[in-house]
Amino acid sequence: MDKLLNLNSKRQRDRKWEDLDPDCLANVFVKVGIESLLLFVPFVCKSWYRASKNPVCWERLVFPDSEEEATDDPWSLDDNAANLPWTYANRIESQSFDYFVRRFAREFQIHWTRFSIPSFIKMVINRSGGNAKFLKIPGICSHYVNAIEKILEHISKNCKGFVGLHVAFAAIGTSEASAIVKFVPNLKYMCFRKSRLEKNDLVMLLKECRELVLLDVRECEGFDERDEEILELASHIPKFRCKGSKTHVLSDNDLEVAYREIIEIDDE
Repeated sequence: MDKLLNLNSKRQRDRKWEDLDPDCLANVFVKVGIESLLLFVPFVCKSWYRASKNPVCWERLVFPDSEEEATDDPWSLDDNAANLPWTYANRIESQSFDYFVRRFAREFQIHWTRFSIPSFIKMVINRSGGNAKFLKIPGICSHYVNAIEKILEHISKNCKGFVGLHVAFAAIGTSEASAIVKFVPNLKYMCFRKSRLEKNDLVMLLKECRELVLLDVRECEGFDERDEEILELASHIPKFRCKGSKTHVLSDNDLEVAYREIIEIDDE
């Protein structure tokens, strides 16, 4: 009996990660995050590389958020800053999007002036082999010209089972809303929390995206959470969240400018 236990113990010690079934490895890699899948996992060994190409690893594409405080200069890849243990840049996962794309460009020797954010995201989408179902990108992507439109057009052509889009802290204008309606009208999950979203654009989404089961537009700027038309249009959505959303909030500077204009009109 002791010999059998010792034999089993030895076998356990001798087991290696690279010897695991590829499907088992793929199920593990689903949990590691997109940064690791791109920058680390494929380069460990051949079996990990093959497992990382399994489309199941790329069904949920969750990019890190954009954080201005990630480093002293979030657009820099200074090695000294990156290696400081107390900086966000030292984290493997959940580092800032800005730092992440800079690091990817450096690792693959792509000059930053030739680096395209939409093309980078489309490349990641291609890794799914058409199986991408959910995409979360940082709001900064909405500030690149036609970026969201290009990304959604690519998804519509290549990912027929796509159902979820998450873009928080973004500027969702008419062009972005129109792109959603044109390219991915059958979305079931959308999140634009803390974004700039005008009422007319939200109304467009509510009228055209009829398969939504969750729409999160909490704390947005551009419409009022109590707007009766919006609440009526959203009544068919099981989970509609708009708490804290309001029409445009004027800053102190805007209020001062408006006050001066009123004074000048009165003086006339």
